[in-house]
Amino acid sequence: MSSPKILLKQFGTILIGVAVLMALATGCQQPTSRPPTKVTLQLKWIHQAQFAGYYVAKDKGYYAEENLDVTFVPAGPGINIIERVVSGQADFGVAAPEHILLQRSQGQPVVAIATTYRRNPFVLVTLAESGITHPADMVGKTAMLGGTDGLLQFNAMIKKLGLDLASIKILPYSFDLTPFYNGEVDIAPAFAAGSLIGILQTGRQFNLIWPSDYGITVYSDTIVTTDQMIATNPDLVTRFLRATLKGHRYAVENPEEALAISLNYAENADPAVQAKMIEASRPLIHTGEDHIGWMRAEVWQQMEEMLLDQGFLTNPADLDKVYTMQFLEAVYGDTTP
Repeated sequence: MSSPKILLKQFGTILIGVAVLMALATGCQQPTSRPPTKVTLQLKWIHQAQFAGYYVAKDKGYYAEENLDVTFVPAGPGINIIERVVSGQADFGVAAPEHILLQRSQGQPVVAIATTYRRNPFVLVTLAESGITHPADMVGKTAMLGGTDGLLQFNAMIKKLGLDLASIKILPYSFDLTPFYNGEVDIAPAFAAGSLIGILQTGRQFNLIWPSDYGITVYSDTIVTTDQMIATNPDLVTRFLRATLKGHRYAVENPEEALAISLNYAENADPAVQAKMIEASRPLIHTGEDHIGWMRAEVWQQMEEMLLDQGFLTNPADLDKVYTMQFLEAVYGDTTP
């Protein structure tokens, strides 16, 4: 029979062993991770490869790496992107810069944080047999135009070249391009990463006239958020933008994979058309100068001047509030691309 001292010693040993095991178990436990932050991105249009960079950022886990759970909301006719962001229905949006300037001038607290389409996809199309190959050839002709973006660039190009805008007959834009194909309208607008694809697929020969070739520099797809988001959660903005830009770069460098990922969202889209959209988007996103998403003050100034000159804007906007480089500089770690 064991003595009381021996029993006490054995009991003490057991307690120490239990304590060691508990310590080891506690040490092996992983700290509880925070649940991902839910973020909503309002797209500029329906699901299509135009937005491949965002889809890639989600599919490749770039948003997850930033602890973000991002939901994409498609748009369509009549959807006001900026209104949905300002109202809180979306945290971020993809909008046209001219609308950002206009809405900001009207007191809406919307701010641009990066531009993904640094080259504008707006292009003017004429039939090859028309002989209209340069803006000067448009004098005395008929153009079908619509929307602030198209009118803004067309008017600015004509004025910059010293041509008589009054000599060009402007008709309202129609999705039905039959009058253009029949020669009843001489000039039609197109979106390089969209409607132009369908036009070129008709098999006819066309001339393409880019306002950007004549010094008309206007950004296109631009990422926006609100003053409140920037003031209260700048870290979230940085994380979202960092993952997004990483997705765009990957999409530019891996177009076939970006297409496959995009088709998971644009489920009923024609793969051939979506492939052309990816192809057309790459030089708009990665222009060969600056970082992807980078914005320049002189471009915003030119866009504002064009809007003022053409009467779209009645008073100058406060450009310091229209866009910010804060998050691009945080992502890229410098101020000089």
